[in-house]
Amino acid sequence: MADEAKREEEAGKGGGKLKLLIFALVGLLVLGGGGAGVAWFLGVFGGGDGGEGAVAAEAEKEGGGEATAEAEKKSGGEREGERQGEEPGAGEAGEGVYFVDLPDILVNLRSSGRRMRYLKLKVVLEVKDPETAGAVRGLTPRVMDGIQLYLRSLTVEDVRGALGMEKLKEEMLARINRAIRPHRVEDVLFKEMLVQ
Repeated sequence: MADEAKREEEAGKGGGKLKLLIFALVGLLVLGGGGAGVAWFLGVFGGGDGGEGAVAAEAEKEGGGEATAEAEKKSGGEREGERQGEEPGAGEAGEGVYFVDLPDILVNLRSSGRRMRYLKLKVVLEVKDPETAGAVRGLTPRVMDGIQLYLRSLTVEDVRGALGMEKLKEEMLARINRAIRPHRVEDVLFKEMLVQ
């Protein structure tokens, strides 16, 4: 009887250590997964802003303004509709898609109060051919001027919500297309939008 009680007591102590070990392992896995997620988001493993955008921007700086499609080819990345060894856009749609990064935009918004409000944008323009991409890069000062004039007339309420973003996108597209005539930008894509 005494031996059985002793065994149960020892088994109870061992079970407590086992539970503690299991909880510690689960905790380490959760922390490790969270840390890996944060590292990916910050771009350590190629996620976040340190991924393809950084490769394209770096290649654009080094190459004196090469198209983003060329930067993606150098980085080994494939875009939608592309396969290794084929022309851009040789996929299902039959037409190429090129992206042109505009310089970061930071403007102060119109405000009735004493506090200044700012809008920060990172914008990419979608075009169909490399000639249009070159024209956009060549006319970037004109494009930026049109965008800046429009953005400075906005208030915080103008850019709030999905409807505000959609209207902002439409207005920017119209102004950009006016600035680069006869070429045409297909879409304005927001990489980042911050209202402060």
